[in-house]
Amino acid sequence: MIRTRQLFSLRYSILSHPRTWTRQFTSTSNYYQQKKTNDDDPDHPSNSPPIVGENGLYYNQFTKQEYENASKIIQDQIKKLELQIKGDYNIRENIGKMPQFPAPSTDVPIKTKVENLTDFFIQTIKLTGPISLSAYMRQCLTHPEFGYYTTRDPLDSQHGDFITSPEISSVFGEMIGVWYFSIWQTQKCPNKIRFIEFGPGRGTLMHDILVTFNRLVKRVQKDIESEILMIEASNVLRREQWKLLCGEENQFGTTEEGYNVSVTKWGNGIKWLDTEKDIKHTNEYANYIIAHEFFDALPIKSFIRKEQGWRELVVEHSSSVTNTQPKLEGTTPSPNNPLLETEFHLTTSPKETPSSIIPTISSRYRSLPIGSRIEICPDAELYIMKMIQLLNNTNGAVLIIDYGLINQIPENSLRGIHKHKFVSPFILPGQVDLSIDVDFDNLSTISQGLAQVYGPVKQGDWLHNIGIGYRIDQLLKKNQGNEEVEDKIYGAYKRLTDEGEMGGIYKFLALLPKGSEKPIGF
Repeated sequence: MIRTRQLFSLRYSILSHPRTWTRQFTSTSNYYQQKKTNDDDPDHPSNSPPIVGENGLYYNQFTKQEYENASKIIQDQIKKLELQIKGDYNIRENIGKMPQFPAPSTDVPIKTKVENLTDFFIQTIKLTGPISLSAYMRQCLTHPEFGYYTTRDPLDSQHGDFITSPEISSVFGEMIGVWYFSIWQTQKCPNKIRFIEFGPGRGTLMHDILVTFNRLVKRVQKDIESEILMIEASNVLRREQWKLLCGEENQFGTTEEGYNVSVTKWGNGIKWLDTEKDIKHTNEYANYIIAHEFFDALPIKSFIRKEQGWRELVVEHSSSVTNTQPKLEGTTPSPNNPLLETEFHLTTSPKETPSSIIPTISSRYRSLPIGSRIEICPDAELYIMKMIQLLNNTNGAVLIIDYGLINQIPENSLRGIHKHKFVSPFILPGQVDLSIDVDFDNLSTISQGLAQVYGPVKQGDWLHNIGIGYRIDQLLKKNQGNEEVEDKIYGAYKRLTDEGEMGGIYKFLALLPKGSEKPIGF
């Protein structure tokens, strides 16, 4: 029987790299012979019985029924894939009879030069057939030459496509700085700390957090050693962050390992990393992690329940098909609507894909009726686990801020954002920001038992609990008589906290070491 740890390792491999996972079955010519040998060996690790904890749960987490159901699902999927790989005939018998690659289309001339992501997707789909939605999103956002985030500053005041809470008012970052200072004091003021931000934008939020945090630490006259880590793949945004946090008088250098480094205005060392895998974890530091509007840009997989089971929704190319899939607020689908005129659209895979196993594993989706549509973000699960790993036994904190759902399963939330408007996610690939509703229930469920979970709570409630009302009152009194400034301060306050605006849409979720007391704000 496959062990539970292997089940989850296999699950995440299938989610993220189905082609690589498939190749692992055929990596050596004696794979199946070796597998048979292992199956016959009672002492082989793969045949050892599962571990049952004192609480009667398998691996202290799963009931016997849950474990056996997951094991059966995985084994059935492996058998199907083995059959697809080996086939039911000798392929050598079909040499010259079966095409080795899809025949090129004769309808549309093939372009040999890829000038944008539209060209890239057209050629890819012609060769391989429809691609997964997660692959489409990943290329749109992070392709090194044509990706949305890797080739531009999306928050540029003149040409950007959206605006975030830190850009509306510095008070937003101040409140988060107060929160981290409170956590630091509650955790007995560790003298070595790291601020780690996932998806730091232009660096505005980190700037406002550090201004407040450093000021408060100075008041209590404590000497601390602090470091800043920015998880940022975009060279364009790295430069913007450096200008704001460091100033051009501090060199933007590169280490031997290839990491960009500098020194902040406050004397903190700062390093830019490509991915979370580059973070070197050490118990020396208390890690204070911030992820603001990070999870909403992670690639998702979309599924629909058919009578035959779960089927994956994949991206197809067809300039003649009008896309009506995306969630466009206030938009009525019509043949003449330019927001829906795209060269790509979602279609239902007629057969199971390797990813079709994902919804079958979770009990959350088992009772959904035929016709139900769901969105699942495997990357979110991997990132939240990494963040939890960075917490030490007694210190550290994770604060996640994003727009998303509570007590709901995401269904059809993928949308494009272009010039401050919702558009089809399949229009102008690489030139449009893509966004989803974050599944806060799933993030909370995964974190339970591994960390102390608080929230999610609405942004407006959290900010008021921290004391934004008091801070806004201070600013209004300071600028009394200057109506223009007063209107700007109050307008920003309303936008950040009102139920009908960001205050109700955005949520705060905190993860702390197990046993931590309830923090302020929740």
